[in-house]
Amino acid sequence: MRPVCNSGLATAVSRRRFLRWIGLGNGASLVIPMMFGCRQREAGTESTPIQPGTPTPQPPTPGVVPREVTPTVTEGRFGGIFRAATLSTPPTLDVMTNVAAATREAAWFFLESLITYSEDYQIIPLLAESWEISDDGLVYTFQLKRGVKFHNGDEMTAEDVVASVKRFLEVTPRKAAFALLESYEASDEYTVAFRLSKPSSVFLDALAYPVGYLAIMPKEIIEGKPAGEIPIEEMIGTGPYRLAEFKPDQITRLVRFDEYHAATGTPDGLGGGKIPYFDEIHLIPVPEAGARVAGLEAGDYDWIASVPYTDYDRLKSNPDITPVIVQDVLWPVIMFNHANPLSANLSFRRAIQAALDLEAIANAIVSGRKEFYRLQPSLWFPSSPWYNDVGSELYNIHDVERAKRLLADSGYNGEEIIMVTNRNYDNMYKTIVTAAEQLRNSLGLNTKVEVLDWPGQRARWREANSWHMSTTWYSSQALFAPDAFAAIFACSATSDERAGYCNQEIDEWFAKAAAATTIEERKEAYTNIQRLFYEDIYGIKVADIFDLQALRSNIKGWRPWYNPTRFWGVWRED
Repeated sequence: MRPVCNSGLATAVSRRRFLRWIGLGNGASLVIPMMFGCRQREAGTESTPIQPGTPTPQPPTPGVVPREVTPTVTEGRFGGIFRAATLSTPPTLDVMTNVAAATREAAWFFLESLITYSEDYQIIPLLAESWEISDDGLVYTFQLKRGVKFHNGDEMTAEDVVASVKRFLEVTPRKAAFALLESYEASDEYTVAFRLSKPSSVFLDALAYPVGYLAIMPKEIIEGKPAGEIPIEEMIGTGPYRLAEFKPDQITRLVRFDEYHAATGTPDGLGGGKIPYFDEIHLIPVPEAGARVAGLEAGDYDWIASVPYTDYDRLKSNPDITPVIVQDVLWPVIMFNHANPLSANLSFRRAIQAALDLEAIANAIVSGRKEFYRLQPSLWFPSSPWYNDVGSELYNIHDVERAKRLLADSGYNGEEIIMVTNRNYDNMYKTIVTAAEQLRNSLGLNTKVEVLDWPGQRARWREANSWHMSTTWYSSQALFAPDAFAAIFACSATSDERAGYCNQEIDEWFAKAAAATTIEERKEAYTNIQRLFYEDIYGIKVADIFDLQALRSNIKGWRPWYNPTRFWGVWRED
C-alpha cells in the first residue's frame, strides 16, 4: 500500500504554507485571481505517472500575497449574526442530488465529505484521517477521523459512510464520474475501502469535487431515502454549523455547532480549520442587485454577492465597504435544448455559433467595463494546467453571412425561438437578452425571451418542447478536475443541464481520461472533449467573467475562494 495523505501532516503543512487572511482593510478594493494548483508533476516530455497529492510549482500570481509571506495572525472574535445577501434560494439542500451553486453554497456549512480541496486545489482530508492506495491502484482505503459528531450527537462511523455512498450512487447526477467504482465496504468501525475495476487517475478528484458531492450523513436518516425525500429537520451532517431553518425565498439559517471536529487551525480551501466565530449565519436570497447594494450600504447585510459593475467606483470610495474583484470565477454558456428537433439540428446550432458577437455579450454582462472579462476559448481558465486553445477558430466567429448560409441549410422557417433566462443571476439575464437581440437583428430569428426565477428556469430544462436556448455558467468545472464536465456532457449524466445532449465520442474520451495513467493521456482526452464541444456545439461559451463582491469593512478573515460563501473563520470587528 502507498500512503498518500494523513490529516496530521496536512495540518502541519497548512500551518506553514497557507495564509491566515485577517482582513481586507478599510475602503480598499482587491483584485484576487482564483488560484489553481495542479496535483501532478511533469518531467520534460516523457510520460509521467500520476502521483496523487503531488503539487506542481506555480509562478507567483499578481495580486496575491506569496505564500511564504505570512501576515501576523490575530485571533477572531466570537458572537453575533452574519447576514449574507445571496443571489438565489437553493432549489434543494440535498446536495447529493443537485449541482446548483445555491445548493452547495448553503450545504457545505453543515454537510461534509471524506476529502476536499485545499486553497491551492490540492486534495486534503476532511472527514477522513488518511488514505492509502494499493500497489495495483485498484483499492483506496480510508481511515476515518475518530470522535467526529453528527449534529444529532451521534458519532460518525464507517457504517454511516457506506450508507452515504450507497445513497449517493443512487441519486447523484454525477454517475459517470464513478463508473469505475466496483465495490465499497466498511472494514471496521473507522475504515472504508473502495475498489475500482481498473486504475484511475480521477477517483480522488471525483470524491473531493464539491459540486453535487458525497455528503456523509447518519445511516438511520438516509438509508432508503430517494432524492427529495429527506425532510429539512433531518438534514444532519458534521459541519461547523447546523441547519436550523430553511424557508425558500426567505432564509437559510445556520447555527454554530459547538462540538465541531475541526474548530481550530487555519482555513484551507474547504478543509483545514473551520472556526465558527459567528453564533449564526443567515443566507438571505436577494435576487435584485440594487436591493443587495442598498442593504450593504445601510448595514443590513455584511456581505453581498455579485455587485453591479457600475457600482464599483462608488463603493470603492466608501470607507465602510470593501469591494473585491475576483478573477477566474465563471464563464457563461448559451445552452441548446438537444431534445427539441429545431435546436437539436446541428446546422441551426452552427448558425448561432457563427452569428454571435461574443465580445458584445461580454460587454453587456459587465456594463462595458473591460477589466471584468477575458475573451478566450478554453473550457478551462488560463491558470489551469488543462487550458488549451483547441477549437479557437470556432470561437467568436461573428460572421453573419456564414451564419445565414448555415441557417438556410437548417431549414429554419420563421419558427418562434424560445430563449429562457432569469433575473436572479444578472449575467444570465444579460447573456440571453443580448444574444436574442443579436440573432433577431442579424439573422431575422423570431426570438422570444422568457424570464423565470432560477428554480423555474432549471425546471424548464426538463421539458423537451417548450424552449430552444437557455443559459447557465460553469465555475468549478473550470477550476477543479476537468472530468467534472462529464456530469453535464456525458450521455449518462442525469443533470438538468444536459438537456438531452449525447455524443458517444465525448463519452469515449471521458472514459479514456478516467482510465489514464499519465498526465499526457489525460491532457489528450480533455483536449479532444474541448474540440467536440466546439464541433458538435453542446453550447456556446461567452467569455471568462470576473465577479465583483463586497462586504462591510469591519468583517475580518474573509477571503474569496471558489464559491464565495466560505464564512467560517470570519468575524466582525466592531
